[in-house]
Order: sequence, then structure tokens, then C-alpha cells
Amino acid sequence: MTNIINFPRRAKPVIEDVPKAAMPAPTPVKAGIGAAVVKAIWVVMVLVWPILKWIVSIDCVFQLIRMFYHWDTPGVHAGFTFLLHFAVLTMLTYFVSVYRPKGL
Repeated sequence: MTNIINFPRRAKPVIEDVPKAAMPAPTPVKAGIGAAVVKAIWVVMVLVWPILKWIVSIDCVFQLIRMFYHWDTPGVHAGFTFLLHFAVLTMLTYFVSVYRPKGL
């Protein structure tokens, strides 16, 4: 059938006992009111993100088409409006996907 080879187990590292007085005490994390607000906003954003992502993405496509339509029209700042909407979509995507509040 098959040959099962048992590899030797690693020896546990020797940990020297250090007196508790020599070890620094862990400092508790003090989260202010701002951190609690950001954490609450992050949780709400994560919960509504699947729907909000579609809404903001459709808005960005609309602003892109509007930008192309008003390309040579003076006084219409459709390019800057599109860049602003796209920047908001990018920031929301980063906030939901990459950022994670401490303590979660």
C-alpha cells in the first residue's frame, strides 16, 4: 500500500522564567470617541456595501458619460465632477476592503 514516514517531532524551545517585575505591563488600548465612531461607520458600511457599491458605481458611469457629452462645453466642470465621484468610490472601496478598525 503506502509507506507512512513519521518525522521526528521538534523539541520544544526552552523558555527561561523571567520575573514579572522585569516584564513591562501591557498597556490597555484607550479608544477615544473618534475611534468608536469610525468603528461604527465601518460596520455599517460593510453591511450595506454590496448595495452601495452598485449605486455608487452606476453614478460613476453616469458621470463618465456626462463628462464625455460635455467635453467641449465651457463652464461645465463635468471632468472634475467625475473625478470627485470616482475618488469617493475609490475611498469607499479602500475603507471597506483594506482598512480594519482596531479591536475587531
